[in-house]
Amino acid sequence: MLLWFADVLVVSTFVRLLNFIPRMKKLLLCAAATCVALSASAQNNCFDIFISEYVEGANNNKAIELYNPTPNAIVLDGLYSMGRDRDGAGVPMLLPITGTIQPFDVRVFALDKRDPNGTGTEVPLAADLLAAADTFLNPVYVQTNSPMYFNGDDAFVLVKNGNQILDIIGEIGYDPGGGWWQPGDPATRWWTTDNTLIRKQTVLHGVTTNPDEFDPSLEWDSLPADIFTELGQHMCDCQTMSVNESNTASFSIFPNPVLDGFFALRSALRIASYSLMTADGRLVYNQNLNDVLYANIQLPAAEAGVYLLEVVFTDGKKSIQKIVSR
Repeated sequence: MLLWFADVLVVSTFVRLLNFIPRMKKLLLCAAATCVALSASAQNNCFDIFISEYVEGANNNKAIELYNPTPNAIVLDGLYSMGRDRDGAGVPMLLPITGTIQPFDVRVFALDKRDPNGTGTEVPLAADLLAAADTFLNPVYVQTNSPMYFNGDDAFVLVKNGNQILDIIGEIGYDPGGGWWQPGDPATRWWTTDNTLIRKQTVLHGVTTNPDEFDPSLEWDSLPADIFTELGQHMCDCQTMSVNESNTASFSIFPNPVLDGFFALRSALRIASYSLMTADGRLVYNQNLNDVLYANIQLPAAEAGVYLLEVVFTDGKKSIQKIVSR
C-alpha cells in the first residue's frame, strides 16, 4: 500500500499539512497551491542522466557528478534540478542546474566555497576538488534553501521537469542518524558520511522510486573521504553496449572493492592475459595467465582509487571492468 503525505510550498518555505510518515513510497508536493506528484519514470536502461559520483568529505568538500548514459548530448537548462532532503524532512530542496553533458560523459557540480581566505563555515574546497568541478552552486547557506549542503543523513534527489525523479541517494522522508550504511554490516560503517561513492559500472539508470530501505552497497563502491581522483570520468556499461552490443565476453571480480590487495578473476571463456590501468588509461601492470578460467591475483602496490581491468581472452575478445582498490 502506498503511503502519501502533502506539503505546501510558499516561495521557499514548506509547511507541513499532514502528519509525517517515514519511509514513504511516493511524495506529493503542492507548489504555489498546485499539487504536483513526483512521478517515477520508466525503468528503461540508459535513458537519462543519473548520479555517478557523490562526494561528502571534510569541511565544505561536497560534490555531485552526473553522467549521461545516452549517445546524445543532454542540455540541462530549464529541465533538471537537484538537492537534498534535509534531515528526512520529506520535501527535497531543489536547485536548477545548467550546462550540457556530452554523450557518455559527466559534469561535476560542487558546493561554491572558493574564497582562499575563508574560515569556519567558509573554508574553501580542497584544491583537487576545485580543479575537478565544472559548476559551483549554492554559495550562501540559508537553512530553508540549502540544497547542496548535504550531510551523510540527507537524501539527495535528481529531478527532471520538476516532478520526475531520475535518481535518489538515500530515502526521502527518513533520517538515518549519522548516515546510511549497509544493512547487516557488523562494523556499522557509514557509507554516505565522510566518503566518496562511485556508481558501479553495471548500473544503467538511477533510482526512480523512493526505496523502502536504502542499501548503498548494491549500486555503489566507496572510497575514503576527500579522494577526488575519479571525478571527471565514469565507466558504465551503457557505453559498452552502445559501442559493441555483440561483444558478450565477460568476467567477474570478487571482491570488488578489493580488500588487502587480493581478488579472484573468473570467466566462462579462457583468459590469456589481463592489464591493470588507471582510470585515464595509463598502464599499471599486466600479466599473462596462459589459458585459464580462474585466477587468484594480487594487485601491485598502488594508491586507493578506481582502476580499469582489461581481460584478453584466448579467442582475441577483450572486456573491461572497473575495479576499486581501498
